Amino acid sequence: MRREIKILLSVMVLLLISSACFAEVLERRKDQFGRDFGYYIYPIVGEIPGMGRAAGVGASVLNMGVGDTDFTGYYVRGDFDATGAALLDYHLLTQRLIFDVGYNDFLVASKSYNRGIDSDPVNVIYPKAEGAYLLGQLTLTFDERRYEMFARAMSGRNRLLAVLDKDGQSFEGVDTDWKSSDSVTLGGSIDITDDRLDPRRGIRFEFASHLPKSNGSDASEYFVNDYNLTGYLPTRKWDTLVFNLFHSRAHVTREGLTDYAELQQRYGLNCSQYPVGPDRNACQSAEAKLLAGALANNQYGTASALGGTQRLRSFDNWRYYAGQALFYGAEYRWNLTDERTPFNIYIAKGVRTGIQLAAFCERGMVADEFGDLLKDGRTSYGVGARLVLSGVIIRLDLAHGDEGAKSQLFITYPWSMFSVDNPS
Repeated sequence: MRREIKILLSVMVLLLISSACFAEVLERRKDQFGRDFGYYIYPIVGEIPGMGRAAGVGASVLNMGVGDTDFTGYYVRGDFDATGAALLDYHLLTQRLIFDVGYNDFLVASKSYNRGIDSDPVNVIYPKAEGAYLLGQLTLTFDERRYEMFARAMSGRNRLLAVLDKDGQSFEGVDTDWKSSDSVTLGGSIDITDDRLDPRRGIRFEFASHLPKSNGSDASEYFVNDYNLTGYLPTRKWDTLVFNLFHSRAHVTREGLTDYAELQQRYGLNCSQYPVGPDRNACQSAEAKLLAGALANNQYGTASALGGTQRLRSFDNWRYYAGQALFYGAEYRWNLTDERTPFNIYIAKGVRTGIQLAAFCERGMVADEFGDLLKDGRTSYGVGARLVLSGVIIRLDLAHGDEGAKSQLFITYPWSMFSVDNPS
């Protein structure tokens, strides 16, 4: 495995050097501040791995007015409930300072696994939580969006309603008070590609630092640094071979409560309320998982997780997490068409710029100590289809791995730094 990573790193370094050398001649294929007006009203029927199925409706308006400002909103109900809206790419200074703002609320009982790469897929609990958050971002951009710096702030509140075991039994002896949550993320990107939305050649490097935040005196304070490097190699006439390398690491600045007995007293499920027998045993098992996660988080912090819509697509969202994460993958994209086809079908108007098929293979690892990071990992592979529109990518992926197959209908290409199901 170390040899594989060295080879991948060497390829990425060569890509970085070659892209830097030819940055001046690698022109953008099209205007990076879109002007094609479009709108879409669409049904939402799908599944987010680890969260469940939901259905609803969404609407988007692209390139409003004379600029490239977009609006999007959605409403879904099912195994999870979510509502959201966002105003994107509002120019405070034309083509220099851009403002984004969004709101989301949710009610969800997502799968929660034990920490580490060897966590048992059957050994899960379902913390049921609700919350809402408001997110804003300022982006300073230069040279057709090749070089950017951003500051992102998120403020909201959430609460835990109950904890369910793998059989759906609820243990309600939890603190259900609302808790405030605020976070700040600083970052930037160097995008030496031929197009920001649909790149076919070049290289992109992204960095984000999630600054320390206080979650109470018992919880640790830590910051998380994410590094994302993606290279695009053109093949044949329109096709692209894509490589991605991602690393995330948590750095604890203040260790939280690490005494298990005290954690149990303050945040346990009050399992003594149940008589001795199966109900108490099930409660104690769920409580042990909940507190073990809090204890490890207080010791090591928690880096960005693997699994879900972006990385290790055959696994549930947040399937693998620990103090550090490492991921690499490759994807071949067959562009079946290269076109600009306007369409207007009453509920949708815009410009289709391509239809694409894809095949991919990914591998990821997590561990609390760096020395353990390369010892073991998980692999995901599959195929996909994408519809490339002006301003948005709609993709359908089918992925397979050690825990079976997952299908997902989602927006944007994979390997994104931020996504709607994990925005922080």
